[in-house]
Amino acid sequence: MALPIINAPQFETTIPSTNQKIFFRPFLVKEEKILFVALQGGEMSEIVNAIKNILRECIIDNVDVDKLATFDLEYLFLQLRSKSVGEEINLRLNHQSGECTHRQDVTILVDDVKVNFDPQHTDKVMIDDNIGIKFKYPNFKLIEQFQSVDSNDMQQLFDLLLSCVDFVYDQDNVYDQFTDEELKNFFDALNQKQFNKVTSFFNTLPRLSHTIEWTCDKCGESEKVVLEGLSNFFT
Repeated sequence: MALPIINAPQFETTIPSTNQKIFFRPFLVKEEKILFVALQGGEMSEIVNAIKNILRECIIDNVDVDKLATFDLEYLFLQLRSKSVGEEINLRLNHQSGECTHRQDVTILVDDVKVNFDPQHTDKVMIDDNIGIKFKYPNFKLIEQFQSVDSNDMQQLFDLLLSCVDFVYDQDNVYDQFTDEELKNFFDALNQKQFNKVTSFFNTLPRLSHTIEWTCDKCGESEKVVLEGLSNFFT
């Protein structure tokens, strides 16, 4: 006689960048093994690939995981984790300064961790009174590239900016069909003030973050730390 089939419950959440509502199921033992192996390896690229594979399996709606913004990917996985493992995340935190070496156990709730949007942030940047650029949010691979960009290497920065351009528009037209060379020439023609407007899109990107205030059980000192990105929540 065949064993009974266990039906997994479904839960609803929202993709932060688009406000699209999606349904997902908790990850199963077979998928938890994938994450465990990646965490044991310790390489962030392996962990991200494991998370992507788990999200592909567990998201019920049609979502292209590879195109998710970094903060979308991080937020959705935390939501998935809360329904699969539990709503509490146990961390062990160090003092930021001082002589005390005690590591404090701290518990946070997944529901308290949010994607924070800078009120000045926009994905549509007007470079003058008539012409604007619509950007798409970088995925995890691109954001890693952005963090490693040398601020003095203009070519690297240009390459990153070009990869995130969705379309250019003015009062009359939307320009979404162009060659790489045409886009490079467009950016080459920007003055410094206009270029600073463009880079503000990256400088104010939404971030998955949570502020923790804790008191050391050993020395009694209070600390405040801001956790950002999945790696901090796996500490």
